[in-house]
Amino acid sequence: MKKLIFILTLCISSLVSANESSGSTAAKEWLKIVDAGNYTESWQKSDSFFKSQLSQTKWDTALKGVRTPLGKVESRSELGAKEYSSLPGAPEGEYLVIQFQTEFENKKSATETLTLSKTSGQWLPVGYFIK
Repeated sequence: MKKLIFILTLCISSLVSANESSGSTAAKEWLKIVDAGNYTESWQKSDSFFKSQLSQTKWDTALKGVRTPLGKVESRSELGAKEYSSLPGAPEGEYLVIQFQTEFENKKSATETLTLSKTSGQWLPVGYFIK
């Protein structure tokens, strides 16, 4: 019985790791789009829930006001990721919240938080914050 529980734990553990890994890859790809200043494309490659909450024009304006002054990304490292089945103000689903420690040209230490949803079958952004 202990052996079976151990095997199940390993299986569940590897599924969570694979899920976080694919989410992390999707997050980094999306952040590259934002890093390049392609804000319209980043909105287009976001989850429909995200798009329903914020128009493309407002998203472009927000990023130009917040992200552009920070300058180029000099380094970014993943701090951690956590999965959720629900988040405040969002429908039930699969969510992954990933935090990055980022050094920008004009801000040496920032924390980026990217929330992804898998409601469409692939990890897509539903939230992005910089502190």
